Amino acid sequence: MKISLTQIETFYWVARLKSFHAASRHLHLTQPTVSARIHELESALGYRLFERDAKGAALTPKGASFLNKATRLLDLTDDVLADDATPMRGLLRLGTNESAALSGLAAFLAGLGQRYPSLQVELSVDVGSILRGRLCAGGLDFAISTDPGAHPHIRDVLLGESEMIWVSAKGKAGPKAPLTAADIARMPVLTVPAPSALHALNMSWFAGARVSPPRVNSCNSLAVMLRLVMSGTAVAILPRAILGRELADDSIDILEVDRPVPPLAIYASFPLIGDVRVSESIADMAREALMDSQLIQRCNKPA
Repeated sequence: MKISLTQIETFYWVARLKSFHAASRHLHLTQPTVSARIHELESALGYRLFERDAKGAALTPKGASFLNKATRLLDLTDDVLADDATPMRGLLRLGTNESAALSGLAAFLAGLGQRYPSLQVELSVDVGSILRGRLCAGGLDFAISTDPGAHPHIRDVLLGESEMIWVSAKGKAGPKAPLTAADIARMPVLTVPAPSALHALNMSWFAGARVSPPRVNSCNSLAVMLRLVMSGTAVAILPRAILGRELADDSIDILEVDRPVPPLAIYASFPLIGDVRVSESIADMAREALMDSQLIQRCNKPA
């Protein structure tokens, strides 16, 4: 019995997602079809690739060894099918956090369209922790966020750092300056929900002064957070780059604080499958667009 590329691709996704069900959703196949392909592959090889239980599918030792071979074969297939005239086509499932969506995303998408005219983009805007989960589960091909991780099949490329500032409605904080963490803790604080890099930044800023704010509300939309800040409902840490219009028309205040707010690192993340040079090139395009929008600046952190 011969081994087919469809069997190998199915095996790869079951191994990567650790689930027959997740692989069937990713490949748009029924679960019986996925199971049948794995059974045929195991029959051709003469050994079991997975141990199945209620928690999912775990690779056997021989399965882990075969995964290395399957990955190399799929990479080689991508190289064979590569076409320099149209190097990328089909659907790119792109995820981005809201700060990038509100700043450099339009320029980034325009650049993608010029370089890859046959490419279609399916865009998801969400908080970084959600994007990370979808990327690791095979639901996204590329993500821009502040939430990198330590997944063996995902590469995180540092794009730059985003300047973060405390802001309030005009005149809400009063004339005192600089404000301490204790001063700000007396006001309602608004941030994105945990777990997220921005929520952690808020909590660590207060913790650095040994202050625990009694009122921390959450919202998963930066645009809505900005409207609430402008209404005087709360104060918040937000990226300076998304506040251009409000700062220009003097409708919000930047709060002068006694301790600087650290910047947030922004990453491009993508699966280590196929020709990663294309994904690295897209990451470079994202970096250029976000720097032009002033969302990020270059930093010296290791990637």
